Amino acid sequence: MNILIPRITDSTKRKDLRVFVNRVLEKWFRLPFSAHPKIVSCKIITVTDSRGVVQRHGMINVTPDDAALKIIRKLNGKYLKEKRVGVKQYDLTAKKSPEHMV
Repeated sequence: MNILIPRITDSTKRKDLRVFVNRVLEKWFRLPFSAHPKIVSCKIITVTDSRGVVQRHGMINVTPDDAALKIIRKLNGKYLKEKRVGVKQYDLTAKKSPEHMV
């Protein structure tokens, strides 16, 4: 399942995203999951809108889905690099916009 962390700070790196998510995976490692939870991929996506405003978003793919849902519940509203962030499921079938992978 893909997890989206919208509007991250410019100083946030992929390593920061991995550490942020791993806090949940390590802390709740003993909880039953359908399979061993792991981060499949971790990206930072930059999007420039029509007004030239650049936003950076974290995209993390986690398996299995039950682990991803737990990450979303535990991290939504927490602080990443001193900024409160929203964490939500990303639907790949949603409307596509021009994106540049970093």
